[in-house]
Amino acid sequence: MNRWKIDTVLALFREAGEIALRYYDDPPLEIKADHTPVTQADREIEALFAARFDRPAEALYLIGEETVDRRDEAYISAALAGECFVVDPIDGTAPYAAGVPLWGISLGYMRGGMLTEGAICLPARDEAFLTCRGSIFRARRVLSGAPEVEPFTPEPMRYTPAAPVCAAQNAARGWEISFPNQLFVWSTCVGVYDCLLRGKVYGMIQHCKLWDLAGGMPLLKLAGFEARGADGRELGLDVVSGGNFYLENGPHRWRQKDYVVIAPDRQGTEAIWNQVKAKNLS
Repeated sequence: MNRWKIDTVLALFREAGEIALRYYDDPPLEIKADHTPVTQADREIEALFAARFDRPAEALYLIGEETVDRRDEAYISAALAGECFVVDPIDGTAPYAAGVPLWGISLGYMRGGMLTEGAICLPARDEAFLTCRGSIFRARRVLSGAPEVEPFTPEPMRYTPAAPVCAAQNAARGWEISFPNQLFVWSTCVGVYDCLLRGKVYGMIQHCKLWDLAGGMPLLKLAGFEARGADGRELGLDVVSGGNFYLENGPHRWRQKDYVVIAPDRQGTEAIWNQVKAKNLS
């Protein structure tokens, strides 16, 4: 059974967006053991998605950033083998907590360990992007309850030396980067994916966890973007069989094994890789 439906996703995004905006001016904030922030909005939004998708009795599972550590190994194995939604309730919690509108909500859909659909929502702009059955859609006025949905044609940015490139925190802090492009470090995947799709940034150096990319990578792949490591290896949508993620129990679980560069084409990924001296690639 395929339970990915545009109406369902947008209805959940509306509720989740309302929660996020309710706390946006002054979100109650805590720092987790891994030194990353979490807010009350993160927890309430994940609970919203769990109420809809955490139904193991129906062979439906949820992998969520804020609750996955409470799952036993039997649940996780079933989720990776079967039908599973993957949610990051607030991707970009740091900019969200700082009042910077580069955050969003990420929702991916996996079947048999493969990401087959994805969606991202930008509540601050009242907009979402979704895949469905091989097409990309843009939804405006999501929070109204009567969203305007239409097919979307991505507009990747053409390369120039002035074209902005986004980077993961560790790459920006520790790598030698010689390309002339403006470098943005936004602490968000959803915010960057949105800008890649709309032609506002050229590329991205990415190293993140499954829930960070689950909503956006299906969109980027369908839009024709490349995501490749320093050795040219592709980061695909095959989460389990692709060998690109740490899935065994341990401190790195759910993280990409290697950094990748995302760009509109392979030439773009190679151009960025050729202008960085990377350290600690995994």
